[in-house]
Amino acid sequence: MARFLTTASTLVLGIAALKTALVVHFALPGADLSTTLILFAFFTAMTAAVGALAWRALRRLMDDQRRKRLAPGSASPVAKETVIARYAPDWGLSQAEADVAIFVAKGFSNNEIAEMRGCALATVKSQLTKIYQKSGLETRYQLMAFVTDEVVGMAREQEAATRVPVRNVLPLVGRARRTDSAPLAATR
Repeated sequence: MARFLTTASTLVLGIAALKTALVVHFALPGADLSTTLILFAFFTAMTAAVGALAWRALRRLMDDQRRKRLAPGSASPVAKETVIARYAPDWGLSQAEADVAIFVAKGFSNNEIAEMRGCALATVKSQLTKIYQKSGLETRYQLMAFVTDEVVGMAREQEAATRVPVRNVLPLVGRARRTDSAPLAATR
């Protein structure tokens, strides 16, 4: 995150300096230092605002696309990873916490998770505590049950969305419809 902020700040300051230099050179050739500094501050603020708005819009677009991909009935397979990926943004889980939640939902122990992720056992326990706080669940078993219930629900929704009534596929051609006024023929 620090690298991102450093890069973004450098980029904003560089663009603001370029804008200031162009305006001072072409539009205000005889500008004094205070005017140049005011222009630089103005261009810095405007560039930062535009960058923040663009970042926010891009982030929102990416989140919407991810939610659509993970929506029930989409082409994605119904799996525990899908459930965690669907709920992680709502719960506010970090990527590392979402990874730990997936491993817990699959039934791995804390030691196994720590070994697979290459981190300390205390880190996994800390992340589990945060997962429980953010999700409102209290234990790993509740997390496992919740994920399993959601997988079953998503599978049912996906099946219902793809189910086509038999009458639409195979109409009963050639069979006479029985009406209430027509007497039933006695067969023997």
